[in-house]
Amino acid sequence: MELVNSTNRFVPSIEKDISKYVNAGNKLLAHQIANYKFSVTGHGDVATVDLQRRICTCRIFDLDKIPCPHAMAALRAQYGADFGNQIYEYSSPYYSVEKYIVTYCEKIHPVPPEDSWIVPLDVIEREIPTPYVDPSKPGGRRFKRRRGVGESFPTRKNKCSVCRDFGHKRTTCPIRNAP
Repeated sequence: MELVNSTNRFVPSIEKDISKYVNAGNKLLAHQIANYKFSVTGHGDVATVDLQRRICTCRIFDLDKIPCPHAMAALRAQYGADFGNQIYEYSSPYYSVEKYIVTYCEKIHPVPPEDSWIVPLDVIEREIPTPYVDPSKPGGRRFKRRRGVGESFPTRKNKCSVCRDFGHKRTTCPIRNAP
């Protein structure tokens, strides 16, 4: 009920995220690559934002459907002073107050306890096969780690068991083989 008279366009939790992303986006630098593509740099990080497809390499814009800090910097570079209104155009309409009110305007009945469920007999009697697991291969296959191109193999120096010096073995020890 508190959202009915709200002046916000989106629900409060999303408005808070947008505010946080705008502040973070203010510290980033956006360079236009193509018509709606931007390269956004800042804090030693480089991200590519496509405003037309609404995607970013950080994947926040893709998954949450609200502009991430990189997209905020790109929107500021694309639209200038009017970027504040564009944030809502590039966000999912499902976060709007109107959609939220429509979704929750009717009663939502809680699920009753499992004891009181009425389950049809054919569903109860239905056999559900267990998932197939190959019994000969428990766990994952083990293998030795391959060294990278720049990695060197560890080298061990020989240690003599007679004089405890490095660089030779017992059989070639100068103390043992002394005349």
